[in-house]
Amino acid sequence: MKHSILFLIFFLIIGTFIGTTIGELLGLLVGEGAKIYPFFHLGISPSFGPATLNLIITSLTFGITAKINLCGVLGMLICAIFALKKL
Repeated sequence: MKHSILFLIFFLIIGTFIGTTIGELLGLLVGEGAKIYPFFHLGISPSFGPATLNLIITSLTFGITAKINLCGVLGMLICAIFALKKL
């Protein structure tokens, strides 16, 4: 069961990455003046950080930001359906 959950999470991340990338590229192709531009380009950007860990000798800063648009969500759904069929 643990293997199948990791498999599904991996496909969800890959699907989101591919879908968001395609959405961004299509948004650049149609241009800002087009009426369908928000469909491809606008989205949410959840983030974590920056969080700083000060170890006196050195200091580490961690942070991550992801941008997810509607195409990213569609990519996630397509990959989830594919992954669930493989399980």
